[in-house]
Amino acid sequence: MESVAGKRRKVSTTYIPNDIAFSILSKLPIKSVKRFECVRKAWSLLSENHHFMNMFRNNLLSNSHRCPYYNGGSMLLRDFELGKDVFYSISGERFENKVKLDFSNAYANRFKFRIFGFGSINGTFCLYQDDYYGKTVLWNPSTHAIKLVSLPYELVDLSIPNVEHFLSINDTYYVHGFGYDNLRNDYKVICYVTITGEHAGYGDMSLDPVWVIYSLRTNSWRRIPNVYDMPCSLARIDGTQVYMDGVCHWLAEEVDDTLEGPCLVSFYFSNEEFFITYIPSYLDDCFDLHTLWINLAVLNASIALISYHEEMTNFHISILGEYGIKESWTKLFVVGPLSCIERPIGVGTKGEIFFIRKDNELVFLDLSTQTIVELAYKEVNSIDRIVIYKENILPIGGISN
Repeated sequence: MESVAGKRRKVSTTYIPNDIAFSILSKLPIKSVKRFECVRKAWSLLSENHHFMNMFRNNLLSNSHRCPYYNGGSMLLRDFELGKDVFYSISGERFENKVKLDFSNAYANRFKFRIFGFGSINGTFCLYQDDYYGKTVLWNPSTHAIKLVSLPYELVDLSIPNVEHFLSINDTYYVHGFGYDNLRNDYKVICYVTITGEHAGYGDMSLDPVWVIYSLRTNSWRRIPNVYDMPCSLARIDGTQVYMDGVCHWLAEEVDDTLEGPCLVSFYFSNEEFFITYIPSYLDDCFDLHTLWINLAVLNASIALISYHEEMTNFHISILGEYGIKESWTKLFVVGPLSCIERPIGVGTKGEIFFIRKDNELVFLDLSTQTIVELAYKEVNSIDRIVIYKENILPIGGISN
């Protein structure tokens, strides 16, 4: 007959205390956390558990600098001096190291450029001209290399039925995406093109817009098939586009009856498919008239939506768990009120929110401590943008000529 002690030795348990489970779960991506909510009743509302969310926020911010495309200790600062754009690399614990970058090239004095997206991709920036002509250049500050991306006028004209009957055609190009195609080792630019023209028989006409994509490897453009209903963002607000892991993202507002409301558009370079993820109004009503600033960022391999509400003087920070699933958005912080803010100008790799204070000083908000960190920059009212900068001495895009 088996003894009681023998029976006890065979008894085992699979129970994991919640403190240990929460510690493990808090280190996972938000997508995995959402999926684990269905495992136990005690885990069903993790995003509403303050203790768990504090651990999750701390882990997310401490690991955010590891993003391979954006990590590094530098930021790129754009200033406006003597009537022209000037770029600086800033680094250090409080970004006290400031180095002026060489942008003395044939295009710098001919066009006024804006910085596209969240930052450089492997050291290369996409700069675009914010006007009717839509000039675009790729720029690597480390090698002083710059490449003008010629626009595909002939390709767009081929998309117009009976183009020979038009007396004039006007194309307007809106850059929507810049990033890296992992499968083809290629860097690409996406443009949305609106077309108007004067027809010989019907007068002024608005024609169907087209989506086109540029390949650095082939130095050519082509139309993107099967994306006629992909939402665009004509607002072209600085910082509302971001790239991560072969996918570029942009914010789209409700511009017609095809959308339920504001959303995030995610475009895959590998297969050229896109997903729409709607942004619930209860998460962040960031598209109303009281929002001064909206930004997309990457925090620990998650897409983050950051907005500053001018009326309440606070920041809202949320992250997306899974593309295409509206309910996977999770609010991380509401920070404020911060009445000292004049205007936000960028986000760092660890979630630092840079802004110009009302006393004209450049500072940043440290989300991990929710405190304002002062920097060595006074009277900086002409600074209008800060983005991530990772130096790279390879040719533009890392592709050999």
